[in-house]
Amino acid sequence: MSDADKTMRSSRFLQGLGGLFLVCVFVVMVCEMLGWPFLRQPLQSALQNQLQRSVSIERPFHLQLLGGIRLQAGGLKIAAPTGFDAPYFVEAHGVSLALRYRDLWSLKPGDPYRIESIRADSLNAYLIRHDNKEASWDFELEEGGPPRPFPIIEQLAVNQGQAKVADAVTDAQLSVKFYTEEGAHLKTPESQIKVSGHFRRLPLQASLVTQGFLPIATQGRDSPPVNSQGWLNYGAVHATFRGAVYDVLGAQRVKGQLEVKGASLADVGDLLSLTFPRTPSFKIKAEVEKNTSQWAVNVASAHIGKSQLSGQFVYDLAPETPMLTGKLQGSLLMLADLAPAFGAQSTPAAADPHAGKLFPNESLDFATYGRMNADIDVHIDAVDLGTAFRQRISPLKLRLLLQKNKLSLAGLEATTAQGSLTGDLSIDARDTQNTDLSPPPAPDWEIALAVRDIRLEQWLKVSPKPDNKPVKGAAKDSETKAAPAYISGKLNGRAKLQGRGRSTAELLRSLDGQLALMVRQGEISHLLIEAAGLDIAQAVGVMIKGDQSLPMHCAAMGWRAKQGVLTPEAAVIDTPVTTVAVNGAIDLGQEQLDLKLQASPKNFSPLTVRSPILVTGPFVAPEVSISPGPVAARVAGGVLLALINPFAAILPFIDPGESASTDEGCQKTLQQLKMRQH
Repeated sequence: MSDADKTMRSSRFLQGLGGLFLVCVFVVMVCEMLGWPFLRQPLQSALQNQLQRSVSIERPFHLQLLGGIRLQAGGLKIAAPTGFDAPYFVEAHGVSLALRYRDLWSLKPGDPYRIESIRADSLNAYLIRHDNKEASWDFELEEGGPPRPFPIIEQLAVNQGQAKVADAVTDAQLSVKFYTEEGAHLKTPESQIKVSGHFRRLPLQASLVTQGFLPIATQGRDSPPVNSQGWLNYGAVHATFRGAVYDVLGAQRVKGQLEVKGASLADVGDLLSLTFPRTPSFKIKAEVEKNTSQWAVNVASAHIGKSQLSGQFVYDLAPETPMLTGKLQGSLLMLADLAPAFGAQSTPAAADPHAGKLFPNESLDFATYGRMNADIDVHIDAVDLGTAFRQRISPLKLRLLLQKNKLSLAGLEATTAQGSLTGDLSIDARDTQNTDLSPPPAPDWEIALAVRDIRLEQWLKVSPKPDNKPVKGAAKDSETKAAPAYISGKLNGRAKLQGRGRSTAELLRSLDGQLALMVRQGEISHLLIEAAGLDIAQAVGVMIKGDQSLPMHCAAMGWRAKQGVLTPEAAVIDTPVTTVAVNGAIDLGQEQLDLKLQASPKNFSPLTVRSPILVTGPFVAPEVSISPGPVAARVAGGVLLALINPFAAILPFIDPGESASTDEGCQKTLQQLKMRQH
């Protein structure tokens, strides 16, 4: 073959190759103009194989491959996994997607996909999770390997988005609506999300505004924070948050200011799966910060009812049972603010189905004890015990422990009226027969408390009302003379009790144990002593010339509790003029009094009535019998106030101490009383 022939053949080959190239270019250009419609089905099949889900790409379909991948579709639908009752997992309309080739070529195993932009006119999703924690959003993209991280999306826009959430794990039924327009091309990107529905047992509404979903989804450990603010209503709880989030899909760090208010802290506990008591209305301001597995909460102020508290806490999610540690402190704790935690009604008695009873019978929620463990140091500057007490406890120290459904108030130390209160209390809601530590039908209670050297006249309000009439000739601002206290002295005692119950009333019905108390260096109203002996003449004489205090040779009471019934083993008040003994029973379960006060006057009076005084009836309306007249009836009521009510109020804090046990005067009086009874 000549060189000319070779040259001609080579030229024809090049012409054919060039023509083929031009045809390919023409075909590509035509396909590019048409949007590669025949690739819709292969692309749909490829996605189905990758996701292991049914995938539908709806027309109109337009794909561009020159200079990058640009996809526009009328709709995209990804099916829900088998076993989930939902029409689909995700359905989008008006979808556009942009990818760069260099991002695909440089992709390494385990790296997230990088997407230049995603836009959708609408995006709907069904997010469902079953009791076994299987979720509709779980994908197994690689057999035997973990799924790729969340894709990096540089621009995202969703005009209308909504999701239906049905989570059996958290008992949530929520409707979510969201909107976002974000990306580096915007100076002020913004994303909004609104949530409504039910979470656990209460309705929930929430709103969150951030600098975009993308920074949150694509954050790394070293990424800058994303400013966020939002609010949440859960039942009667309202919370607001203003702060920043870091690496949400990694370490999930959060830092910001939190304000929460509501009707009861127990509702917050239900929301967060924490063990919080039922309380009056509250308002809390706190700084919160979360790292990988711990929440640090600095409570600057917590107003709970009339109480004023603060504290620093760490909630650790790493243990199998989360652990709360920290310190609770404050300037004032009102004891009445803890009443709802023990089943007391905050509404008036007329609205209380348990009206007519003093102790609440509402079942306490011991099931929450298993939500977490806790170790909290408590230091309160002052505790207000209520209107029956002159002085507050100041200060109060104890250690609150919660471990495997057992709550303990350990190492209680309190000071009031020149004396002290100490002891421990525990509620064991464990069931040793159940391995899941679920609470038993009736938790066990143990009470071991003591009181030492508390000045009764400084602590209890058992004095008669002072005469408010101004003294003749005295200045207007002069102080009136205070009436003497009905009873004074140093109170000492101890109590060791056990019981079972799911409510305060049920616990009291089951109480077993012993109580003992003694007043040393004490004095008691002369009028009360004469009235206890029903000495009308001397009582009237005392009222005319004024009451005086009598020294008490002995004032001691020892009680035994059996199935909620208190019976006195020895109960006596001995003065120079009269010895008063107390017999009978106090039924805590039925809330009934059946007491007999037998007085033995030591002096002669022609108008002395030797019959005993009977104190009977319910706690809320006791009756005093053998009343010869208005004066005696009134004084007999004073006996009830002085001998029963004040001491009953301090029964949990009794400890006579070593010195009281050797009180010769009291030992002598008890011996004389025993000889008389025989």
